[in-house]
Amino acid sequence: MTPQVHAAAAARLRQLLARREAVAAPGCHDPLGALLIAEAGFEAVSLSGYSVAASMGRPDIGLVSGTQMAASAAALAEATPLPVIADADTGYGGIANIAETVRAYERAGVAALHLEDQQNPKRCGAMASKSLVSEGEMTQRLRAALSARREMLVIGRTDAMSLHGLPEVLRRCRSMADAGVDAVMVPSLSSLADIEVVVKASPVPVVHTVAETVRPLFTQSQLASTGLGLALYSITLIQACVQLQRRILSTLKQDGTTVPFVDAMIPLAQLTTLLGAERHAAFENRILGAGN
Repeated sequence: MTPQVHAAAAARLRQLLARREAVAAPGCHDPLGALLIAEAGFEAVSLSGYSVAASMGRPDIGLVSGTQMAASAAALAEATPLPVIADADTGYGGIANIAETVRAYERAGVAALHLEDQQNPKRCGAMASKSLVSEGEMTQRLRAALSARREMLVIGRTDAMSLHGLPEVLRRCRSMADAGVDAVMVPSLSSLADIEVVVKASPVPVVHTVAETVRPLFTQSQLASTGLGLALYSITLIQACVQLQRRILSTLKQDGTTVPFVDAMIPLAQLTTLLGAERHAAFENRILGAGN
């Protein structure tokens, strides 16, 4: 991705946040997912550390490196012009490491990254046994990221809701905004009322993470009514893929056939077209024809 294209993606994401319409950004872990998200008409794509770790057969406990995440992000940015919002966990080390992470993500073409306030080793936000760094240490992390970035947006994430409740969330959001972040992210908000409180109190746009396993599950219009900037469906696709693959494999093992799932499969010709085979063939023909 050229610097010009990257700057355009970052600028586009700023516009989406400014709309305060809870713009949906589905998540994926690979370029194929990014192609499908773009094909469906979405305006942004998210890359979560959980989904990348899961695709490697690992839990989301800080086992995936910043280098691996940057490579995954680069693959998504190469596959689609949509702005990529990438998980950067705790920055993968100290202050200097955070700055290097930001530069690596920016080279990868990432439009925004989110940096969280957990202690190392970090945990998935839905897991127990996590703890937070002090407000001062989180400010240092964010300052390092903001100093290193050029065009990319920096989103501050706090996992305070599940540990300390709404008052601490509001305090940390204000602190992150004072540090200069472009937006804040607060996982574990489970009611529209709480979301509205955070949105009204935050000087910068708020990014929401949707978890289908948490009830109630709100519609896009309900989320938009709160004034959220973005709604990330970070692990929706990988959860669905794992469940469907389990069902297919179980049926094949027990019944010796995949017939019950054939109608749900994309025809091979359509998949080949989605992957760009016709575009590559046209390029080859043009080059070969120019030599005659």
